[in-house]
Amino acid sequence: MKQKLSFIFTIFLLLNSCKSSKNITDKKCPRHISKSIKGTSIDQFKYTLGKDTLSYNEVKFYCVYNTAFYTHKTMYDKFGKWDREIYANGERHPILLWENIKLFEKDSTLFTIATLGDESEKTIYASFMAYDNNGNDLLNDIIYKEKLVNYFKDLIHKSKPEKRDFYKIYWSMVDTKS
Repeated sequence: MKQKLSFIFTIFLLLNSCKSSKNITDKKCPRHISKSIKGTSIDQFKYTLGKDTLSYNEVKFYCVYNTAFYTHKTMYDKFGKWDREIYANGERHPILLWENIKLFEKDSTLFTIATLGDESEKTIYASFMAYDNNGNDLLNDIIYKEKLVNYFKDLIHKSKPEKRDFYKIYWSMVDTKS
C-alpha cells in the first residue's frame, strides 16, 4: 500500500515539475512535421519529503507529429481506453494511466504506463513514464530503459494519424471536466 501511495504521489508531483524541465531545443517545432522525432530526453526529478526522496524518470519525444497527445494516442490505439486519469493543480489535461499491461511478448512483467506531454511556444513533446506493479521506476532499470524507449519510438513510427478514435473519447472526457 505504501508503494502505491508513493507512486500516486509521484504522479501528482510530476505535473508540478513538468513546466520546469529544460527544453531540448530553442527552435520552434515545424507546424507540419512527420512522424520523425526531433529529439529525445530523459529527465529525472527528485523530491524530498521529510526523510524520503522520491524520484522518477520521464522520457520526452520532441516535435512528435504536431501534438503533445501522441503517447496518449499510441497507447490508446494499442491497448484501448486508459484505466485512470490524474488531474493535478487544476490542470485541464490529465496524465493517463494504463495499469497491468503486458508490453513485451517474452516478458511476464506487467507495466503501469503514464502518458503526458506539453505544448509551448518553443516546443511540443509527448512523454511517458513506466512502473512495475510495485511502483518501481523502470526507466531506472538498465534492462528496461532502452527497451521501453525503443518500444515507444516504434509505436510512434507505426501509428496511423488518420485513426481518430482516441480524440473523440479524450475530448468528450476533458470537455466535461472544464
